[in-house]
Amino acid sequence: MQRQSSYADNGGKLYLVPTPIGNLEDITIRAKKILTDADYIAAEDTRTSGILLEKIGVHNKMISFHKYNSKERAPELIELMKKGATIAEISDAGMPVISDPGYILVQECIKNNIPVVPLPGPSAFATALIASGFDAQPFTYYGFLPRKASEQKVFFEKMNKAQATSIFYEAPHRLAKTLKTMGEVLPADRQIVAARELTKIHEEFVRGSVEEVTDYFNNNTPRGEFVILVSPNTEVPEQLSWEELIKLVNNLVDQGKSKKDAIKQVAKKHRVSKNELYDQYHQD
Repeated sequence: MQRQSSYADNGGKLYLVPTPIGNLEDITIRAKKILTDADYIAAEDTRTSGILLEKIGVHNKMISFHKYNSKERAPELIELMKKGATIAEISDAGMPVISDPGYILVQECIKNNIPVVPLPGPSAFATALIASGFDAQPFTYYGFLPRKASEQKVFFEKMNKAQATSIFYEAPHRLAKTLKTMGEVLPADRQIVAARELTKIHEEFVRGSVEEVTDYFNNNTPRGEFVILVSPNTEVPEQLSWEELIKLVNNLVDQGKSKKDAIKQVAKKHRVSKNELYDQYHQD
């Protein structure tokens, strides 16, 4: 067991400082103060962070800390904090640790009994969630999904069954392909939201069914980083036994469908795992 009193002493500390996700005016008074007072600022990208720090008049020394050097750089930062230094860790935008390598530094601080002090602030997925129109309690945040369609489908099967709002990030050049894969798993009328350029001048929310949003971005080039939200599953699916599901598959096969397509169709309609149904079918 470990008990942390964040302000019990004046020794070394790690401050997790959120930064604006777009509009630089979203920096908080407290965040500016911590960044000003810190001995060092550990930044995911010193060039990107330099623009923000120049804007708010902070000129402290920055140390590069990103996913490619985090394991090597973390021990160096720990040693500085052991000697009494305060370090403010920031990501390119939003909350440190979330889709950011900051958790490695947090873990090392905890191992070395160095206080970790979090500041509240901007988060892209939370910002998109409250404007989505979907129920915000509960929700599941997935970060960035795998790039392979086969691996993405595993996540979309979870979202298809989830009774919570599902959220993930996607880059503009991969959006159309990801939406296509989503459409192969989720019902065409399932409601989703694509939010982009949050807090910036071109902020936009595209709300509609999977089919409608996919069609929109097939005809309109995606621009900016996206937060994608999937509405909760509010339907109560018909609970059929494996025997009944296999019978439905056989009926489709008798009508001329391939076994693969029949299994896929039945699994999607009745919200069961395609792989599990495949295994049950071939065991029968």
